[in-house]
Amino acid sequence: LMAEAPSSRDKILDVAEALFARRGYAGIGLREVADASGLSKSSLFHHFRSKRTLYESLVGDAMAGFREQLVPLLDAEGDLQGSLREFAAAHVDRLTRMQGTMRLIAREMLSGTTASGDLLSGSGMSQNFSLLVDALRRGQAEGTVRAEVDPGLAVFLLLSANWFLFQTGALTRRNPDLAVTTSTETYAAELARLLYFGLAPPTGPGQQESP
Repeated sequence: LMAEAPSSRDKILDVAEALFARRGYAGIGLREVADASGLSKSSLFHHFRSKRTLYESLVGDAMAGFREQLVPLLDAEGDLQGSLREFAAAHVDRLTRMQGTMRLIAREMLSGTTASGDLLSGSGMSQNFSLLVDALRRGQAEGTVRAEVDPGLAVFLLLSANWFLFQTGALTRRNPDLAVTTSTETYAAELARLLYFGLAPPTGPGQQESP
C-alpha cells in the first residue's frame, strides 16, 4: 500500500516547525511558511488565520501529547521509584523524537521576551507541570512521598534533568563522569534512584535501596 500523502495542514505544521525552530517566532512570516509549503497564502489562511494560531497549534499539539502520554506515567501513589524511571525514559524518548518542536519551544523559553512568554503561558505547559505536581501531592497524601518534600521543586528537577540531557546529549554522553547517560534506560533508572533516595546514606533497614 502507498503511504497516504500528508494533508495540507500537516505539511504547513512540518514546515512551520522547522522555520520556527531555526529563527524563532519573531523571525518568520506567514508568506515564507506558505512559500516553503508550496501553498498559496489563502490556502494557509484556510487552516491558520494568523501566525499566532499557527504557532499555538504547534505548541498546543505537543503539550496535549505530553499530557496524554506522559503525565499518567507518574504514579506517586503506587511504585514511585518505578514510575519516576518510566516517566524519565519516556520523556527523554519523546524529546528526542520531537526534536523540531522541542527546540522551537526551548528557543522561545530562552529568548525571555514578553511575546514568547505570552505565547508559552497559554500553551498548556503550566497545566502539565501542575498535573505532575498534583501527582506527587497525592503521593504525599497517601504517604508514599515525604510530606516535607516540595513537590514543585521535585518535578522541576525531574524535567530539567531530562531537558538538559536532550539539549546537550552529544557532549554529555562523551563525558566520562556522565557515562550513565549513554543509555536512556540506565540514565532513567539512576535519576529515579537519586530522586527517590536522595544523596544521604541510608540510616536504617527501612531505607535500603532497591536494585
